[in-house]
Amino acid sequence: MTKSINYIQQLFLLVIILLVTSCNEDEFLNKYPLDRPNSANFFVGAESARAAVNACYEPWFRGNANMLYRDFTIHLDALTDDSYWRPVRAASIALEQWNITPTHENVKSWWRYPYVSINAANYALANIPLSTDENFTPTLQAPYLGEAAFYRAYSYLFLTQFYGDVPLYLDLASTFDDFHLPRSPKSEVLKQVIDDFTFAKENLQLKPIYPGAPSRVIAAAMLAKAYLTIQDWENAELAAREAIEIAGASGKHLMDDFEAIWADENEGDNNPELLWYWGFVDNDEFHGGNHAVQRLVRDMPPELKTSIDGDGWGYALPQRDLYDAFEEGDPRRDYTIYAPGDNFKVYPGESFSYVYHEIDEVGDTIKTNVTYQTGDMVKYDHRWSESGMSVRKMTRTVKHLANVRWSGQDVPVMRIAELYLILAEALAEQGKAEALEWVNKVRARPSVAMPPITTGDLVEVVRHERRVELAFEGVRIFDLIRWGEMGTVFGDGSKVKRHFYADILPEGSMLKYDSPIGNLSLDPLFPLPQEELDNNSNININNPGW
Repeated sequence: MTKSINYIQQLFLLVIILLVTSCNEDEFLNKYPLDRPNSANFFVGAESARAAVNACYEPWFRGNANMLYRDFTIHLDALTDDSYWRPVRAASIALEQWNITPTHENVKSWWRYPYVSINAANYALANIPLSTDENFTPTLQAPYLGEAAFYRAYSYLFLTQFYGDVPLYLDLASTFDDFHLPRSPKSEVLKQVIDDFTFAKENLQLKPIYPGAPSRVIAAAMLAKAYLTIQDWENAELAAREAIEIAGASGKHLMDDFEAIWADENEGDNNPELLWYWGFVDNDEFHGGNHAVQRLVRDMPPELKTSIDGDGWGYALPQRDLYDAFEEGDPRRDYTIYAPGDNFKVYPGESFSYVYHEIDEVGDTIKTNVTYQTGDMVKYDHRWSESGMSVRKMTRTVKHLANVRWSGQDVPVMRIAELYLILAEALAEQGKAEALEWVNKVRARPSVAMPPITTGDLVEVVRHERRVELAFEGVRIFDLIRWGEMGTVFGDGSKVKRHFYADILPEGSMLKYDSPIGNLSLDPLFPLPQEELDNNSNININNPGW
């Protein structure tokens, strides 16, 4: 039976080959059904331009589970000294341990899907100017072209930070050979990134053309960040100052209440703090996201879990090293992390008895019988997480969702606080004391109100402030790469404390330290995906160390 099926398959393939080779190649490749959308008739006006640019979003949003709708931000954080991935799912555990290979899922996905976005951007940039509607003038086309250029720059900036030299695709492929270009030097790719962000800044509108779309201010801010990446401090300073000016003109400013930045009612383009975000839709199968359920507490008693927030997976977990990074008295620690003994949330259910556990200074467990009544404040118990802590920042209930995977929680990419710290970094690297002014603006937020910093190593001050202000926003990994600190941040494997009670855990405990397996001194950090080496004849060797 198997032989018969194989024979039929081979015969069918032969017929197809004969049909294809009997046609004129040019005619075969260039004919389209005239009654269906194709590259010859698709681009008419704004509607088709919108559809073309939307194709740039999709790979980042829904490429697969490693992208934004699910694991992306959480995986990025788990690669750092800030966060721990709950030990489940082999591929994610390996990533968190830096135990990766050229065939690892994230190595493949984080290469493939940015390139899909780049391809869509190239298609939009090439064809929108050919739109057939005379009323869709170059002026009206400009924001769409700026948006496409923005996504191309955003994708290449991401790729270079993990993979180093990468193929630089700027034109549509006209032959099969065009799909497999050799690698371009990272410096050349980043020059194109700067050109594209500059083009986007000049062509995007002050307000987003579409909810969640990039606008002029985020293009300007990302341009400043790109200059930081190439250590062009003077241009980073100039670009950041311009971005701050544009932000002010578009109504962006620091919110007084740090915690309110993430509130449901403050989502979207009306949030004065957010410069750009990935937008999701609540209770929507196709446009919802997993971020809330992945951060919510997992291991609390079912009676508490069900009544307070609903199902929680607890994949994203803080590490003690991050907890200790906050200065004593910094309220952002409480806004960011739930730690043992903290007020958790108000209990809304019926009377429930519970044995609360805490550990004293010598490691003895103290058990306390508590009974929660409706309206009582629940205390956080270290047993609810493998690291003894849970993420508080950017979490919300999933009780109301038809599926806990369908949260509408938006994912911030950059906010005004980071833009201030980008300017501060550019100034600090030049030894300019003005850096402290911008750090102190962030610290002076009324709900934070940390005392101003007046002395110290400027560079270290800025780096510290970025860590505590932007924790769990997916930026720490890129900071460590940009600063060249990935090879040193984890030390000898006994530097980054993992568990809240790391100091009293035995030395052999897996929860005591975050000890990556991989060589984090490699530059770049990731190997090229094996499938790229297999398919691209112009790339025959992998990155050094792989």
